[in-house]
Amino acid sequence: MSSRGPLLPADNLVIERGVSAGDAWITVDAEKIKEALQSLKDDGHRLLVFLTCVDHLADASREWPGRYELVYELRNLETKDHVRVSPPANWEERETYDMFGIVFAGHPGLTRILMPDDWVGHPLRRDYPVGGEVVEFSEEHEIWQTAPDEA
Repeated sequence: MSSRGPLLPADNLVIERGVSAGDAWITVDAEKIKEALQSLKDDGHRLLVFLTCVDHLADASREWPGRYELVYELRNLETKDHVRVSPPANWEERETYDMFGIVFAGHPGLTRILMPDDWVGHPLRRDYPVGGEVVEFSEEHEIWQTAPDEA
């Protein structure tokens, strides 16, 4: 536990906080994400468990500040506390760029790491065309599925 209670940075960095299914989470303004992550690191959350991205293109369940939401999960190995932070992780930022097209300003080497360098698009975006190569032996071999004109 930190001096501010379990695993939370200064209140001026946090927009919203809560607990879901026993997991603590905070929402941080994108412009303050580095400061919030540094605050958590200073409190002992030194392990980045994962970084992922959520595409809210088709999610009308609430008003989102942007189409994409980044989610960092951090763990304190001494206290076993963990927290999910939504707004710098090097490889995880590259993976998120590769799959979603999110550009991280100031990243030292933002290049593809999963898809070939000449790949067009970002396959985990909801507006990425759905379909595949024709399989001649299947009954649906003439059907090609793609995203609607306006995704």
